[in-house]
Amino acid sequence: MKIRAIRALRSTGGFTLVEMCISMGIVTLVTVGMFNVFWQVLKTYNETSLMSITAKQASMALDRMVIGIGTNAGLREAQASTVTTTSTTTNWQLSYNSGLTFTYYTNTHAIVDQSGKCIVSNLVASTVTNTTNGVQISVSVAQSCGGRTLTNTMATFVQFRN
Repeated sequence: MKIRAIRALRSTGGFTLVEMCISMGIVTLVTVGMFNVFWQVLKTYNETSLMSITAKQASMALDRMVIGIGTNAGLREAQASTVTTTSTTTNWQLSYNSGLTFTYYTNTHAIVDQSGKCIVSNLVASTVTNTTNGVQISVSVAQSCGGRTLTNTMATFVQFRN
C-alpha cells in the first residue's frame, strides 16, 4: 500500500526545478527587453519634447521681433534710415523707428524690448547684422530636461521698407 501512495504522489502534476528555472529565465529576458524598449521610448519622447520647446521659443522670439508685440511695430515696419545696431563683445542692441529697441544680454541669456519685456529667454547665443537693405537676426535657444540639453538655432532676414 505504501508503494502505491508514493507513486501516486509522484504522478501528481507539477513543475520540476529545471522547468521553473527555464521559465524564470524567459520571464527575466522578456522583462529586461520591455524595460529597454520603455527606456528608449522615454528618451525619444524627452528629446522630441525638447526640440519642440526650443523651436517654439526661437520661432516666437523671431516673430515678436519681426512682426511686433501689441501696439509696437516690428522690424518689418522699419525703414532703413531708422535702423541702427550697437554691438559689444557680449551684448547687442537694435534700435529702429525712433525709440523701439531690442537688446540682447548675455548675462541674463535674454532679449528684451524697450519697455523691459522679455522677448525670449534661455538663449545661448544671438547675433544681429545690419546691412544696407535689411537685418539678419539669429537666436540659439537651449533647454535642459532629463539629463539632456538641446539647442535649436533659427535665423531670419528682415528686408527694410524704402
